[in-house]
Amino acid sequence: MKIFTILLALILARATVAQEENVFGYRDVVQKAEVLSKQPFVIQNQELSPDLQNLDYDLYRRIRFLPERSVWRDSPYRLGFFHPGYYFKRRVLFEEIEKDRLRDIPFSPEYFYYDKPLSFSGHETFVGFKAFVPSSQPGVQDEFMSCLGASYFRAIAKGLHWGLSSRGLAVNTGINGPEEFPDFREFWMRKPNPSDDFLEFYVLLDSESVTGGYQFIVRYGAITTMDIKATIFMRKKVEVLVLAPLTSMFYFGGNTVNKPTLKPDYQPTGKIEFSMNKTDFHRREFRPQVHDSDGLLLDTASGERLWAPLNNPRAVSVRLFSNVLSYSLVQRDRNLNDYLDREAEYHMRPSLTVIPKSDFGPGFVRLLELPSSDEYSDNIVAGWQPQKLPEPGASLEFAYQLKWRGDEPDTNQFRVLSTTVRPSPGSNETRFAIEFGKPEGSETIPVAELRPYVLAGQGAQVKDVQFTPTDRGWLVSFTIFDPDYSRPLDISCVILRRDTYFSEKWQYLLNI
Repeated sequence: MKIFTILLALILARATVAQEENVFGYRDVVQKAEVLSKQPFVIQNQELSPDLQNLDYDLYRRIRFLPERSVWRDSPYRLGFFHPGYYFKRRVLFEEIEKDRLRDIPFSPEYFYYDKPLSFSGHETFVGFKAFVPSSQPGVQDEFMSCLGASYFRAIAKGLHWGLSSRGLAVNTGINGPEEFPDFREFWMRKPNPSDDFLEFYVLLDSESVTGGYQFIVRYGAITTMDIKATIFMRKKVEVLVLAPLTSMFYFGGNTVNKPTLKPDYQPTGKIEFSMNKTDFHRREFRPQVHDSDGLLLDTASGERLWAPLNNPRAVSVRLFSNVLSYSLVQRDRNLNDYLDREAEYHMRPSLTVIPKSDFGPGFVRLLELPSSDEYSDNIVAGWQPQKLPEPGASLEFAYQLKWRGDEPDTNQFRVLSTTVRPSPGSNETRFAIEFGKPEGSETIPVAELRPYVLAGQGAQVKDVQFTPTDRGWLVSFTIFDPDYSRPLDISCVILRRDTYFSEKWQYLLNI
């Protein structure tokens, strides 16, 4: 009887899902995107009251969503929303997929707390959403996902802190011209059944050059996963198109040659302070590192795992990696002492992996690094760049999975733990020290079976290679001499065991 009850419940659940898909599903949002692609692009700005138009950062952040007003209070996943104003003025619509119809979820001030009265035009919409799960503490909800601004979204796994983001699409990033930011302009949210372990929704993407229909299936846990399917339609020719883009921040790290200089501790205001107002009190950052991610990790078709440490370059840097099966922006340093920042908790930021579930076609993983003067701006973009750009009127369908996590999967290879760079411009030399960590529980390997293998770009010379054991693995140190010291230079290093790869392949772009 119990088995019959379970089977009946499964049959009813599938029937309900099928009925809801008849109301609205992936084919519907794709059809909307195709129709929209044949129409002129129109910016979806809201009609906001003067009060909302003039909100600054402090006033905007004081407006808080009330968790007790979340939608679907009796469901395993619950919805909250973001308020219009400040930078967020695009019109974003939300609809709920019910069993037999679509229902609008309109904006209302009743969802929010205000510390001062505001006037409204009566035509406001939400600008994004956040998702909650019930907490282990009674009456508390844990926010684990948010979608706000353009097509940006981010999530965390259990126990982690907010960090890097993803987005629906990146267009014209890192070119000599303006970047284009497609918008998620309409959402259709399917209410979860009490037994569901996932949140499902559909999104319409729109921009001057491209439209798209997306399906998201999200599961929160120790590893939060997102299964994403999309079909995009080209309105115009673009210069750069990046699928499944990841966006992060790297201000400085262990490989940074010069840490940022902070503002003077003392800034005089009086003219009579003759000694102080003629002295600059500059100090170096006390924090060892500041970043949301410290490296790009790539699994390749050849079986190699590549580790490219991130950098905060002097000028825009673009690197392309071929034969990639999956890629991740990783926060590898997980100790508080690596950052000494209890407020930002950089050691608790998630890593994010992209696993293609369909053939992305010929192309490369494109790593874009932008110069940044602070820790508040994202300056890293990594994603899949098709080798051949779709022509106007063409479409492109793809599917992938995102994994937000705090740990890294087990591996039998040595991992790169740290990179240190010491330049000597006067001698056209740069000294590197790379620490590789051995896998946990790995066998003891005879020293004679291991050796480092270092390669540098054409015309450069590798000198003084040293291979030293540490309590965590091995330290590889070497010097690169380059007669043309001003050019960018590709360098790689790997540990070999009997002439086969036994570590990640460290790849670095030297651009002093």
